[in-house]
Amino acid sequence: MSYPQYQPQPTSGAAITSLVLGICGLVVCPLVCSVVAIVYGKRAREEIAASNGRLGGDSYASAGIITGWVGLGLCALGLAFFVFFILLFAVGASSS
Repeated sequence: MSYPQYQPQPTSGAAITSLVLGICGLVVCPLVCSVVAIVYGKRAREEIAASNGRLGGDSYASAGIITGWVGLGLCALGLAFFVFFILLFAVGASSS
């Protein structure tokens, strides 16, 4: 008796790229990698939806989008603190 072979669902390459770039955006280069992770994640989700179940990796794409947004948020927060301390220093230096 022969049983049908189970074929695993291939994962979208764009979804994996999105996740890797999202992680790099948190660790290495938040601005560039995070933006590219968001773009690739959205592209991967569209590609997966259009494949009618032939492609997997929607969770990878979602994780890439989320880590991309977190990386952008951390970048914006760091930039805000940097500007705040520069202004604080400039006001302190001008008043003395």
